[in-house]
Amino acid sequence: MTRPEQVDLLIVGGGMVGLTLAAALVDRGMRVVVLERSEPAPPRRSLGIDLRVSAIVCGNVAILRGIGGWPDAAEPIRRMEVWDDQGSGAIRFDAAELGAEGSGFLGCMVENSALCDALRDRILRGEGVELVAPDEVAEVRWRRDGVEVLSAAGLCWRTPLLVAADGARSALRARAGIGVWRHDFRQQGIVATIRPEHHHRQVAWQRFLPTGPLALLPMADGLCSIVWSAHQARAEALMALDDAAFLRELQLAFGPQLGRIDQVGARAAFPLCSQLARHMVRPRLALIGDAAHAIHPLAGLGVNLGIRDAMVLADEILTARRFGEDYGAMALLAGWRRRRLPDVLATMAAMEGLHHLFTSRIAPLAALRGAGMRLVDNAGLIKRMLMRHATGLALPVPRRL
Repeated sequence: MTRPEQVDLLIVGGGMVGLTLAAALVDRGMRVVVLERSEPAPPRRSLGIDLRVSAIVCGNVAILRGIGGWPDAAEPIRRMEVWDDQGSGAIRFDAAELGAEGSGFLGCMVENSALCDALRDRILRGEGVELVAPDEVAEVRWRRDGVEVLSAAGLCWRTPLLVAADGARSALRARAGIGVWRHDFRQQGIVATIRPEHHHRQVAWQRFLPTGPLALLPMADGLCSIVWSAHQARAEALMALDDAAFLRELQLAFGPQLGRIDQVGARAAFPLCSQLARHMVRPRLALIGDAAHAIHPLAGLGVNLGIRDAMVLADEILTARRFGEDYGAMALLAGWRRRRLPDVLATMAAMEGLHHLFTSRIAPLAALRGAGMRLVDNAGLIKRMLMRHATGLALPVPRRL
């Protein structure tokens, strides 16, 4: 191995979560390297909108704005309508119920490519972070006081902490010998952009069908991004339809709330699963984002967990540096894990529970489900507590960001 260059942090993975961590550490007197295996690719678009979009909750929007990594092009979600196809239950979440704390919106819809661009721009405007792409890890040597990493292009670094932010199929996680607990939902998520007859009015809609949830999410210019979760055979049949037939099926599944759905762009489908790494940390290694945990997309919270992973880890690193502590040591990493694990496990459990609850065809359960939704909708305090947790407002704000 060639003589390594000393850096303060090496992040493997230049997606939304890895870039969030890097952007949080810009202009902090650190030397940070982000290693990404590919150059940013042009997004695959549907009616001009990136097929890959995310709902960023308002708590995370505030943090991303605070570090200067928020894009101008984002569509607020001011209300959310959730209802059960098999019963009369419905819940309506309105940002007005959060008062000034919610800044007038529950979250924002953003194209993944736009968020990544904004984070890269923040990094390039500041000092201390180097983006290296296309390149990838070729070899890792674990030392007691650090990690040495050799890239495929022959670059070499030594760092006190290595961060895996390289996604659900993390090669770095596998290289470290960390397995995962995995649950395959035997479903696919279909994504596309549609143009409904009526403007969405910055409302997100989610209908729970027997085969899985269907979400219509507000985007710019009155367009909506859809995420339609369905069992494998149903998803394959939907993907095989031409646009006119697909729109008919979508209209039947969603209903008349937005009038006639006139247009659909390119579609894509991806398998749905949840997984949790058996270890979020090892000495000199931290797993963040999908490398650590992946959840069902029915509430759109997956990337929000990853953003919080990144921000809390940045907070721990900056605190440790202030006091001259070794932030790659297990004692410090265990503290980060303790701060993150309750949020991760609670969110994963809630998503698993909701998935099973709303896909059950047992009649008494459907009736109970509807009654429960009506109860929550009419219980102001309980609903506000749920909203504060879902939007990240109930979680402590990282101290040093």
